[in-house]
Amino acid sequence: MSEETNLNSQEVKDAIAAAVAEAVDGLKTKNTELLGKLKKAQQGQQIDPADLAAVEQERDALKAQLADANKAAKKLATEAEAAAKRAEAAEGGMTKLLVENGLNDALAKAGVTNPVHQKAAKAMLATQVQIADDNGAKVPKVGEKALAEFITEWAGSDEGKHFVTAPDTAGGGAHNNSGAPVITGNKSSMSPQAKADFIGKHGAEAYSNLPD
Repeated sequence: MSEETNLNSQEVKDAIAAAVAEAVDGLKTKNTELLGKLKKAQQGQQIDPADLAAVEQERDALKAQLADANKAAKKLATEAEAAAKRAEAAEGGMTKLLVENGLNDALAKAGVTNPVHQKAAKAMLATQVQIADDNGAKVPKVGEKALAEFITEWAGSDEGKHFVTAPDTAGGGAHNNSGAPVITGNKSSMSPQAKADFIGKHGAEAYSNLPD
């Protein structure tokens, strides 16, 4: 793991908090003692002017140290928070990349090579993919199954087989000028392949807005 990510560990946070608390508490205690001495002097008790000047000088130095300690604590907390956010963003980017690349590779190997069908399949399946730790390596899985295994089984299912690219044959079916099947009717009247074509072209959200 990176140094930045380690800054966000609970062990590091606890160590920073303990060190700052110890320094601040010590300064506060000493400052209280000095204030007590000054209060006695102000109440008319005899005190050597040189001692009073030394106490006041030490008090001012401690106040400056206390301010510096508080400033350092705030800086450390800010840096730790920023490091945590960077680590979280990097983790999110890595997860997205692993899922995207894993689906592309697994779908292609399972025979889902049509770009429209691939896009539709990814939109349907991406939310099921989780990143798991496998002996220190991050791997995409669906449940307990490796992503490739899951996609292979899915491609052979009643739903998935409609996404698998069929051998190129001439004729058959209504097509528009681009060669893509023409989508008509509502969701209940669409075939699985028609649904895949629609999602691939217009997106899963547009499909969900179609009438049942």
